[in-house]
Amino acid sequence: MSDQTVHFDELAELYRRFAADTDILYRPWLRSRVPERGGRAVDLGCGSGRFTGMLAERYGSVLAVDVAEREIAMARAAHPYPNVDFRVCGFEEVTAAADGTFDLVFSVNTLHHREDYAVVLPRIRELLAPGGHAVLMDIVDRGAKSHEWLVEEAFRDARDSYLHRSRDADMAADILRLRLHPVWMRLNETQTVLTREEFHRVYGAAFPGAEFADDIHHAVCAVHWVNS
Repeated sequence: MSDQTVHFDELAELYRRFAADTDILYRPWLRSRVPERGGRAVDLGCGSGRFTGMLAERYGSVLAVDVAEREIAMARAAHPYPNVDFRVCGFEEVTAAADGTFDLVFSVNTLHHREDYAVVLPRIRELLAPGGHAVLMDIVDRGAKSHEWLVEEAFRDARDSYLHRSRDADMAADILRLRLHPVWMRLNETQTVLTREEFHRVYGAAFPGAEFADDIHHAVCAVHWVNS
């Protein structure tokens, strides 16, 4: 079992609550870019099944993968769609040779874990069938990563959640529990992610003519590309 798997299994329940808080921000853009009907979709890094329902209701079959066994167990329990195949594996293990091509390649806040975009993004292109859609969102670098900065950001985001989104004190507390968790802090202090400018450059080179979204959330950037 990899260190990354242990980390995500340990944080699974806390992350589920954290992810629910940003749903009101993420989902409208994602729903508008994911086609209403399609044949095959793959969700790379599905977590606890946050967007499984949306994909299952629009596509004939969905492959949903995540490296964390506990996340997949939560997803299966919460989203028992007959047309969804949940699989415990890293997203890089999904290949066109083994799994075929897809009409949608979908991923939210996952691809940065590999960091090797020169390998990851061409692999996504290989997974796309002709006319297929890539709908990808990932976190971007927000600035300094000192322990003090991360603590300040955690409290700022929890406050913003309560005041401007959820008005749910329990959810704001759960955000703090995750963001101040030693494992989460360690991951954020050590991981390398693209700046917003780098995201545009790297993803733009891999997906020429793609549409970018910069106004979803201060910590994410998204891209939509059609394999025409």
